[in-house]
Amino acid sequence: MAKITFREGQPIQSLSGSLGPLTFRTLYGRTFVTERAEPVLPKNPTRQQRAQFKQLTIVNQCLDILQSQIADIQEAISMRSKIRDRIVRLYKKHAKTIKAPTKLQRTIMTEYYAKFAKTSSDHSRSNIGPLSVHNRG
Repeated sequence: MAKITFREGQPIQSLSGSLGPLTFRTLYGRTFVTERAEPVLPKNPTRQQRAQFKQLTIVNQCLDILQSQIADIQEAISMRSKIRDRIVRLYKKHAKTIKAPTKLQRTIMTEYYAKFAKTSSDHSRSNIGPLSVHNRG
């Protein structure tokens, strides 16, 4: 656990929530950060434990990637639960048919970007310029 000291006049003076593997807590005006432990597969795991381990690792990796692409740290923290719910839903949809972890992760991320492009770092997949539909009167 580490204590975070913010600079005077900085727009962010406290953080609460998780960003990637880091969890921020503000208690009595002081902010602390801890690192979440990676999931561990026990010795001689059951089929259910292996499936749970695979889901946790893939969901956490996708969540870390998506949160790191959001420029505003407070927005990334507040979006975490929504992003995680979406990823878990996509995982459950594709896990039955795709067995390879890298292919499964790629499929989840591709579908996430296709459906929820507004939560990615660029907030839009189109070029907005002078000839854009958005600028027409």
